Amino acid sequence: MNMNVLVIGSTGLLGQALICEIEKRGMEAIGIARSGADFSCDIADDQALKKIILSTAPQVIINCAAIVSLTECEVNPGYAYLVNARPASVISEIAAKNEIYFVQISTDHFYTDDYNSKHREEDPIRLLNEYARTKYAAEKFALTCPNSLVVRTNIVGFRNKAEKPTFVEWAIQNIENGSHMTLFEDYFTSSICVTQFSSALFDIIEKKHTGILNLASSEVTSKKTFILTLAKRMGYELTNVNVGSILNACGNVVRAESNGLDVEVAEGILGYKLPAFDDVITRILEEYEGGVKTEV
Repeated sequence: MNMNVLVIGSTGLLGQALICEIEKRGMEAIGIARSGADFSCDIADDQALKKIILSTAPQVIINCAAIVSLTECEVNPGYAYLVNARPASVISEIAAKNEIYFVQISTDHFYTDDYNSKHREEDPIRLLNEYARTKYAAEKFALTCPNSLVVRTNIVGFRNKAEKPTFVEWAIQNIENGSHMTLFEDYFTSSICVTQFSSALFDIIEKKHTGILNLASSEVTSKKTFILTLAKRMGYELTNVNVGSILNACGNVVRAESNGLDVEVAEGILGYKLPAFDDVITRILEEYEGGVKTEV
């Protein structure tokens, strides 16, 4: 598939994986980030963002830039809106006028009070904090473009920035060091390894699907189960842990905790099954032992 793809937020966890997947498929990758990318840009700057998009003339735009810290969004909701939501409106307008396929990466942070349920794309959502509000606003902005796809997901993997470890990097470090951890038994997600997600996303992009789509693991697990399984597969028995509630861990920020996603629609489009929980753990450990280990 010969095309050029503009990735906004190209130096983050997902952005790095998307750039690798684009290049693996023989397409041209163009990255935008604050630094370290083909183009440096604060995406809250409308004019700078527009200029880059129009000058590069991409066939596909993937926006995965966001402030993901719930606390940061809560403390500064105005700036969270400028980064998480408003750029989707700017991109959507340009994409509609120039027939660009626009992919807005959203979140699973929309559900609460129903344990490990799988949520379909049309299920009612709950906006419990500023992060969720800004990401939902971005969905609505993106969908004003008729050629757009909004993807809800929960990704895990390796970013290789020691000063800002991802959830998986943090968990592996603590498992190996025997550090104390609180395992949340009431926080549920359909986490998928970022490289598995990137591969499936480009299979979806090839089909030019539009609308809202869940793209995640086919199974829902708690963070407690995730870490215990990861440790067991690594050959560790965790002893320096306690079981707690996510509801007591976020200070004044209310967190959505029942974030399982139903991926039946995506699997129908793809024509294959998305990774189950064990497949996700296997991929994480393969990547860790395959070279990421020396970089974290």
